[in-house]
Amino acid sequence: MQRYHGKLLLFGEYTIMKGSKALAMPLPRYGGQWGYSESIPAALSLEGFVAHLHKLKKNEGLLAELQLSAFEREVNKGLYFDSDIPVGYGVGSSGALCAAVYERFALGPIPRQEESRYALLKSQLAQLEGYFHGASSGTDPLICYLDQPVLLFPDGHVHPAPLRPQGRTEGRFFLLDTGISRKTGTLVELFIAKCESSAYAAAIAEKLVPATHAAIDAYLAADNQKLAAAVSQISALQLKYFAEMIPVAFQKIWAEGLESGLYTLKLCGAGGGGFILGYAPDFEAAQEQLASMNLILLEKN
Repeated sequence: MQRYHGKLLLFGEYTIMKGSKALAMPLPRYGGQWGYSESIPAALSLEGFVAHLHKLKKNEGLLAELQLSAFEREVNKGLYFDSDIPVGYGVGSSGALCAAVYERFALGPIPRQEESRYALLKSQLAQLEGYFHGASSGTDPLICYLDQPVLLFPDGHVHPAPLRPQGRTEGRFFLLDTGISRKTGTLVELFIAKCESSAYAAAIAEKLVPATHAAIDAYLAADNQKLAAAVSQISALQLKYFAEMIPVAFQKIWAEGLESGLYTLKLCGAGGGGFILGYAPDFEAAQEQLASMNLILLEKN
């Protein structure tokens, strides 16, 4: 059965709004697939989503031609999306669902390999995900649908990321679970407001954007030494300029990681809770240092 993975924005959170590229990839640790049940919890019911799509088709038109009658019929039979992707963590819970709906119920879905049509595909998926967020860029469901690493550009273009060469094996990424669900919109609004300060905007453009590009380039080149240096720079800059996006309870261990060099923490998406992304030259040493925290080692990085 087809499983739709969550997604991870490895680098480029916020900076993509200020001219940087970003790197996103599937998150195989979490995912979902179609299932049937006679008793579906209200939170998993797709009836409201179906009704929304019917209304959208009638009033505005759907960008993707969907077999809504078939979708509704299956939902009435007990169809639901059986997912373990955490909700409110920014790792694609609604994106994976929309990718699954698109692939199963779209007439002539755009094939994954047709890069020339990614812009249209992204807009189609954005319209579907708008039900869950009010507005969507389409990025999350696109990554969940493509199920491969992609480079994102501030002009909205998406390209498959080049294959990463097999480099040295030291250095691992991990997720730190804050246990806090959050909403992205408020945090993005805060960032936009802060960028009204010319000094703040300049710091992002002149310091954080170059560090982000350095991290992406080093990651794709499998240059672990340059990657560690770039991630450390991002971490220090985020602690200075994104303190409001870092839960207070985690700011101390964030600083301790920078001081000790055992691990480095950075925002995973918008921040404010959800996951924090970590990088460690020696994961076992970092795990020992963060023994009281819930750490999840990423399978491939």
